[in-house]
Amino acid sequence: MGSQLTTFVEQHQGFYQERITIPLDAMVKREVDPVTGAPTVVRELFDYWQSRRNDAAATMASFDPRGLFTPEEFRWVAWIDVANSDPLYALLCKHPARFFGDWSGKRLLQYHNYFHARSCALEYLTCKMVRRPFYHEVRQTIGDVSRAYTRLLLPVTDRAGNVTRLYYAIRHIDAIAKMRTPELND
Repeated sequence: MGSQLTTFVEQHQGFYQERITIPLDAMVKREVDPVTGAPTVVRELFDYWQSRRNDAAATMASFDPRGLFTPEEFRWVAWIDVANSDPLYALLCKHPARFFGDWSGKRLLQYHNYFHARSCALEYLTCKMVRRPFYHEVRQTIGDVSRAYTRLLLPVTDRAGNVTRLYYAIRHIDAIAKMRTPELND
C-alpha cells in the first residue's frame, strides 16, 4: 500500500487549503458507508471506471455513468473538458453546486478564487498527463466557507486515445458556511 502525501498547503487572506493525495487502495477501503457498508458514490464511480477502462483510462464511447446513480447521488458526479492544453482553460461541463453556485459551462480561469482554480488546474493537468486516477482529501477555507471533502479524478479518452475528459466524484466530510445576513452587517 502506498502512503499518503500532502501535496501542498496554501494560506492567503481569506483562503487556506491542504490537499492530501491518498493511494487508490486506501480509497477503496475508505469510500464505504460506515453504517451500511455500501460503496459511496466516489467508490461506485471508480468501480465503474475500472470496469470500462483499457490500459490506463476508460474511453468516452464506453463510459457513461448517468444510469448508475439516483439523481441525488448523481449531483456529486461531474466532468471537465480538458482538451485544451492550458489547464486553466478546462471547461467545467457539469459541476456540483453547493456553496459557490453552479459553475457548469465556465472555464476554470473564471473561478471566483484564483488559488483554488490554480490548485485544481495542477491536479487536472497531472491526471491528464499520467492518465491515472487521483484521489484527494481537501481541507479548505474560502472566505466564509470551511469544508473538507474527498474527490476522485478519473481520466477518460477520446477515439484517438487522448485524455480529453476528467470525471470526478466528491464526498463531503464536513462543511460550515457562515452566511452573512443584512441585519448583521448594519
